[in-house]
Amino acid sequence: MLCSCAVGDTHLAEQSKDDVYIFSSFRGNGNGGLHLSYSHDGLTWTAINQDQSVLTPDVGGKLMRDPCIILGPDNTFHMVWTSSWEDGGIGIAHSKDLITWSEQQFIPVMKNFPTAKNAWAPEIIWDDDNQQYVIYWASTIPGQFPETEKQA
Repeated sequence: MLCSCAVGDTHLAEQSKDDVYIFSSFRGNGNGGLHLSYSHDGLTWTAINQDQSVLTPDVGGKLMRDPCIILGPDNTFHMVWTSSWEDGGIGIAHSKDLITWSEQQFIPVMKNFPTAKNAWAPEIIWDDDNQQYVIYWASTIPGQFPETEKQA
């Protein structure tokens, strides 16, 4: 599972019959875009849109890998994704209904690290204590941490 969210109350014990879980994913290389599935129990999943993409990537390297979607306290869905193999940034978009999405934006998260090779698998969370969204990701910066760098 790359990332999922519960629409409505996220506490399973308090879940109503109208609540549904949403699962976001990609196919192949990720150039096809966002795929969504839903579940009422978190065990059995049904593809939305006949398992065809519901959003095509148009920023960065035009990939949509590792999509992570959360429902924020503003009652808006926020999605981040890997937009390329080596562009040093990530994609972000927002939606009120998971159907109509805002304009996609490219965030150059590694622009201050010119030797960075990538920005992969971003996650977005809501930090309730600080009342802000936090996005984190993985990057490779050759030579930055030689003690953990794989030796050939």
